[in-house]
Amino acid sequence: MLSRYRSATSAYYYGAVGAMIVYDMTKRQSFDHIPGWLDKLRAHAEKNIVIMLIGNKSDLGILRAVPTEDAQELAEKEKL
Repeated sequence: MLSRYRSATSAYYYGAVGAMIVYDMTKRQSFDHIPGWLDKLRAHAEKNIVIMLIGNKSDLGILRAVPTEDAQELAEKEKL
């Protein structure tokens, strides 16, 4: 079932000119999955796609698991 889902979702990237990758600031695992999403986007979307990185749940600062610096570093490295 999972492989069928992955092949179906690649069709959604076709022709996309913009994407938002949203991660949960309170869950490091959410942030750690970003490189995989970027690989899929870059493999199936337009070459000039604009990608934004968005940290969600910023209101839960006390539970923050992903430092701002980590997100900024990834965004700069990946040109997001």
